[in-house]
Amino acid sequence: MPRFQSATVSDIIEQRDGLQKVQLDDGSRAYALTDVVGRLQIGDVVVVNTIAVDLALGTGGWHVVHWVEGNRRSSPKPEENVLKARYLSEQIEVSPHISTRSDLQGARVLLCLLHSHIGAVAITSASARLGYLMTDQAALPLALSDLAQQLIEVNRLAMTATAGQAFGGDLEVVNVPSGVAGLLDNDCPRILVGAGPGHVGTASPLGFSGLELAGHASVLKSLGAVVGLCVRASDVDARERHQGISHHTETILRAIPNQIEVPVPVGFDTAWVSDMGHTPRSVEPADVTSAISDTGLTVTTMTRPLAEDALACSYLGAASAWLMGDT
Repeated sequence: MPRFQSATVSDIIEQRDGLQKVQLDDGSRAYALTDVVGRLQIGDVVVVNTIAVDLALGTGGWHVVHWVEGNRRSSPKPEENVLKARYLSEQIEVSPHISTRSDLQGARVLLCLLHSHIGAVAITSASARLGYLMTDQAALPLALSDLAQQLIEVNRLAMTATAGQAFGGDLEVVNVPSGVAGLLDNDCPRILVGAGPGHVGTASPLGFSGLELAGHASVLKSLGAVVGLCVRASDVDARERHQGISHHTETILRAIPNQIEVPVPVGFDTAWVSDMGHTPRSVEPADVTSAISDTGLTVTTMTRPLAEDALACSYLGAASAWLMGDT
């Protein structure tokens, strides 16, 4: 069950569209999703959900503001009423993008298992018209992604979309296909699809957030998009199941019934991709490490700098080159 306590806002630490981070009078910290609870002011008495901090899970040491006492601030009513975070007390109404497309011809979509992969590929691709479609299998509010905010600030993402129960993107969309359609409508034909921060894994064959990508791959390919899967690989991960080619990648590919493309660095083995019924694309990988360094950003995975993992960067570089290519 949720755990709640009351506290008073003593300082505003940071704020941006959709998010405020605050200091509380008991010394703890909290973040507020301003689309849900409104903007906070010093002196506001807030009710915060403490469970993630109590259990040392999920939010990096931050409580979540659930309610502002005496809050009567209203927001404009959207032109179209669709609820996200449906049936929770925090449900909000949004105006969804409605596309008239019946297919996804012209879209080139790269499916990414980890949120850090979104950052590495976006930085390395350096495209002026790259879109990011965030699914609802991890964090629901896009505003929680420091990485997405940084990518926007350094002009590595042209537009964002949030699908399903996720919210806060430039486009609110009902599902992943309509999100790809919406990004195409806005001149973003190259698209990254993946969850936000907070990927869940259970050390079991099927119990991980990224398995959603198998369904997205099948639907997007059937609707005419060119679809590729960014390989999760590592030569520094201490967990055996993620050493070399991660079992996540293999499990996803086995679950996709139609053939998609898998970018592989030139000179690397491709037989494992073909054996799973998919199309390997050998490409010269872009230099991920240098690209990340040039932006001055830090992209981490499991608290470790991604640039320190040479194998991961090789596959991410191949994925970036594939995304920006035409074959």
